[in-house]
Amino acid sequence: MDLLGDLGAEAQLTSTRAENAILKEKVKILEMKCRALSVENESLKVEVEIYRKEASLSAAAGDGSESKPATLVVEEMDHFVKAGNGVYAQKKEITLDNLHAGMNISCCALSNDDTILATGGADKTLALCQWGGAFSDKNVVQEAIHLTCDAPVISVNFAGKKRQPFVAAGCMDGSVKLWKYDTYEGLTAKEVGEGMIQHKRYVRNVAWASDENLVASASADGVVQVHRVIWDGLSENVIVEKVETLNLQGAVEALCFHREKLICYPRESPYLLYFDVKENFKQSKINLNKGQAGYTAGFDEHVSFAVMDIAAQGDYLALATDTSRNIIMELETGIQVRNLYGHKNDGFSQPKIAWSKNGQYIYGNTQEEAMICVWEISGSTIVQKLENGHTQAIRDMCSSHLTDTLVTTSFDKQTNLWFAESE
Repeated sequence: MDLLGDLGAEAQLTSTRAENAILKEKVKILEMKCRALSVENESLKVEVEIYRKEASLSAAAGDGSESKPATLVVEEMDHFVKAGNGVYAQKKEITLDNLHAGMNISCCALSNDDTILATGGADKTLALCQWGGAFSDKNVVQEAIHLTCDAPVISVNFAGKKRQPFVAAGCMDGSVKLWKYDTYEGLTAKEVGEGMIQHKRYVRNVAWASDENLVASASADGVVQVHRVIWDGLSENVIVEKVETLNLQGAVEALCFHREKLICYPRESPYLLYFDVKENFKQSKINLNKGQAGYTAGFDEHVSFAVMDIAAQGDYLALATDTSRNIIMELETGIQVRNLYGHKNDGFSQPKIAWSKNGQYIYGNTQEEAMICVWEISGSTIVQKLENGHTQAIRDMCSSHLTDTLVTTSFDKQTNLWFAESE
């Protein structure tokens, strides 16, 4: 009886296994049918959407014809199709020696009306001079005024708003100094907002908004501070108030204001960060990988370079990187429309970049040579190397948006002003 019972149980188990196998096969078949139906459903959705768009475009055409297929023409504008006109700063006409008593000059800037030149140095001073006097018999270096700081000055910038005589300097000790200057009876300057702006580490960049007196300072401590300078335009009374503090996830290497946006790049990040000044500094991001040709989605968070300097003009940003590559990028979309090569800048260099006045050329330094590279953006080629200006590597540069003027400072302790060739 036990043997018969065992045989019966085994037969029942075999039957159950067979039924399970049949059920599993049926489940597989049903799953395959579901996948097929799902794919077909998505295809139908796409077709329906296409028909809707065509119907909408046909109705918009208003010609009453149903037989003519509607088409959507998308026009893409490339502002760099036309070759450059050959006008850019290329002739050194002014050399200012020893503006900082034989110490290294680390930064430079031009005022928004092209009348004042500022340079910061290792001598812990900010020098202001009326460089236009260099075309006369005036000794610009001797007549320059030197504003005292508590540490070497490594970044400088003038207020962007017209007729606002303010200049800011970022220092090695994390402080930001602000001055109001005057040229009515010779060049003078008075510090404002003393002690108001302080970072924990050195201040890599200072930048001003173009339409109001907002100044942003970016530090190696990963913090960006934004302050407003309030002045009635007449009195000596100036108020400095904090507007916003932004804590970023890395040392802030570069920043600028452009079109109501504060644009920042924090170290070890694949993103440019945009903060909308008019919308309470609402943040948006531009992925620097997505703008590249051949972009692969799997590299969203890959950091292939650091942005060390940013210059804005019109609809575009120019980015200087630490991988011997300068980038021209659409401001709104982040699309990289040009990549500029032919120089050398790595992680141990200080890449700098500036636009020509007409927006057709880019100036940039190169790590191991005492020269300026000039790229024609349209052809992505170096059209000239300005080699007869400095004897050591370029430390900083800035260009005018009013004239074809380029200012460069170097480890040779000289400041040079370059102009376009006369016709």
